[in-house]
Amino acid sequence: MIDLARLVRRVVVENPKDYPYIFAIDKTRKPSQSRLIKAISKGIGTNKVANVQADAIADDVTGWKDFLSINLKMKASDAFKAIPLKPEQEELEEAEDLRKANEFPWHAQKGIPKTIEKLNVEFNQFRGLNPVKIMITGPPASGKTFYADKLAKYYNIPKVEVSQLLSEVWRMAAIDEEAAGEDELINLCRTTVDELREKEIERMGEEYEASKKDDDDDFDPDAVDKESLKIRIPDDILYRLLQIRLAHNACRNRGYILDGFPRTHKDAQNCFLYRPKKYDPETGEEEEFEEEELEEGQEKSFEGFVRDETIFPSSCIVLQGQDDLLMKRVRDLTEAEISGTHYNQEDMSRRLKLYRTANNSQVAEPSVQEFFNKQGVKIFTESVTT
Repeated sequence: MIDLARLVRRVVVENPKDYPYIFAIDKTRKPSQSRLIKAISKGIGTNKVANVQADAIADDVTGWKDFLSINLKMKASDAFKAIPLKPEQEELEEAEDLRKANEFPWHAQKGIPKTIEKLNVEFNQFRGLNPVKIMITGPPASGKTFYADKLAKYYNIPKVEVSQLLSEVWRMAAIDEEAAGEDELINLCRTTVDELREKEIERMGEEYEASKKDDDDDFDPDAVDKESLKIRIPDDILYRLLQIRLAHNACRNRGYILDGFPRTHKDAQNCFLYRPKKYDPETGEEEEFEEEELEEGQEKSFEGFVRDETIFPSSCIVLQGQDDLLMKRVRDLTEAEISGTHYNQEDMSRRLKLYRTANNSQVAEPSVQEFFNKQGVKIFTESVTT
C-alpha cells in the first residue's frame, strides 16, 4: 500500500520550485479576513485599514472581489501532519531527532501575523523592490538638510532627523496609549526626559539665586515651561530610537534619507551593528549574554558584531568644505534664518571643532565615512565651493 502522506511530503519537500507555497488556516481561535488584513497593513503598510462593502466594488475589478468573499473552512490533510514514529523507533536515543525530522517543514508555520516581517522581505525581493537608503554626512552648514529635503522629495521617501526622533515617539504613544504604557523604551524615554528636565530646572534655579538681587522674587520651578526646555537625550537611547525609526515600514520598504546622523564612527557602530543571537546546540534555547561592565575610559568592543541589513544604508553622501567658507555661509544668513538654530558664531566654532576632531583627526577614531566605506557602502563625495 502506498503511504500517500509520505509521498506528498517527499514530492513537495524535494521539489520546492514546483510547489513554492502551500496555503493553510492556522489554529487561531477567531480566524477572519479582517484579522489578516490588519496584520498585513501593520506589518507591511501604514497600519490603516478601511471597511468596504461588497456592493461598493465593481464586479469587473481585477476578479479579486469574488475570491475575498469566499468563506474558507479547511481541515488539515494527513500529508501535512507530523508522521508518528514506529514503535521500534520510539526506543531509540535519536527518537526526538526523528520526530523533528518527521514534522512538515512549514515556511511560515505560525501564520501571516506572526511571520509578517519574513514575508515582507520576500515580497520585496520577488518584485525587485529595492528601497533607497541614503546617509548624508558632513560638517555643519555644508548643506546636509538642503540636499536631504531635495532627495526625500525626489524619491518620495521619509527624511529622518535625529532631532525629531523623540517627538515622533510621543506622537506614536498618543496614537496608541495602551500599547505605549507597556512599551519599555517609551517608558524609559519618559523617565529619562523627566529626570533631565528636573536637573535643568534645578540648574536654572541655582543660576538665578546666584545672580538675583535682594529685592528679586525667589525662583519658582513651577513657573518653568518644562515642555520648552532643550535637553540632550543620552546616546544609548538615541541609538535605539533611530533603530526603531529606520525599522518602520515606510523606511524599511521605501527607504529613507538620514540627515547628518550618526556623526561619528562610534555612533555608526552603535546604530548599525548588532550582536547575533546564539542558541544552545542541545536545547535550542537562546543563550543569554551579559554585557561587560566598562571601566572609566574604556570603549565598547564590537568584536563579533554584524551589520543590521534591515536598516543599513546603501549609499553615503559626504559633503566637504573649508571652515572659513562654512563660517561665511553662516554669516550671510538673515536673522530670521538663524533664529532658533545653532548657526551663530559661537555654536558654529564649537560644532566645527567637534566635527573635525571626530572625522578629520589623525590620532582619533576613524571617521563616520570610513565606517561605511569599510562596510562596502557606496561613498559619494561633494565639495562645497560657494
